[in-house]
Parts: sequence; C-alpha cells; structure tokens
Amino acid sequence: MKSLDVLVKRWEAKGIEAFPPYSEAVIRATSLEAGIEPSKDLVDLYHTIGGMEIPDNQLWCLWPLAVVDKRKSEANEFGVLFSDYLLDAWVYRVKPNDMDTSAVYVDYFDGKPPPLVAETLEQFFDKYVTNAERLLNEPR
Repeated sequence: MKSLDVLVKRWEAKGIEAFPPYSEAVIRATSLEAGIEPSKDLVDLYHTIGGMEIPDNQLWCLWPLAVVDKRKSEANEFGVLFSDYLLDAWVYRVKPNDMDTSAVYVDYFDGKPPPLVAETLEQFFDKYVTNAERLLNEPR
C-alpha cells in the first residue's frame, strides 16, 4: 500500500505519534476475536503502523488494536470498527472481501446501512492521500 507509506511519512513529519506495528499473530488473534478473518491488506496495515495516539490534522484516527478489541461488540455484517473521524462523530468499518482485501464502510450510527467508502484498504488510503477532506466529509 504505497499511499499508506506516504501517509505514515507525512504523519511522522508532523509529529503524530504512532503505535509500533503489531506482529501477524497479534493482528490475527485480535481480528478473529472481533469476528473476522483478517485479510492480507488488514494484516499489512497493522504490520506497517500500529494505530495512532491522537487524530491526524484531518481529525481521522486509526485505532490501535486495543481499541478495536475494546469495541469488538459493535461489529456487525458491515465489519469491525477500526477508525474514527472527529472523535467518534462517525466511524469506519473494515470487512474482508476475501483473503487478500477488505472493504471499508462508514457508519454514521443513523440507523441506515453503512455506505461503502472503498472496495479495498488500498483504495481507502489512495483516496485519503488524494483528497482526505472529500473522503472524510463526502464519502458517498
């Protein structure tokens, strides 16, 4: 995920604290505990960056696995929560498509099915690098 690498470097340059990457075993165990079989791109994500201490300048935050685990009871047919925008104004769900990729949905907690934001995590981060404000504020 080249866009993720770009973002990690951007966050580091801006002093955004990131948690250290997780081992595949920890990623798999946390995902399975939350009710999903982790796809390769989800493993790659958390093997690259372990989540963020605070939101970035766009007010988006990738959660560390401890938060994913804490909120596992909120998983549903649209996936597991893994990040938020504006300190939980709305959240993002990751749902495996297959063994290689996971889709990303945005959940507004408005009683409606969460809309698909990106067909893969790579696409999500490509959109984030290209135009984060549009992705976060106009995801539909």
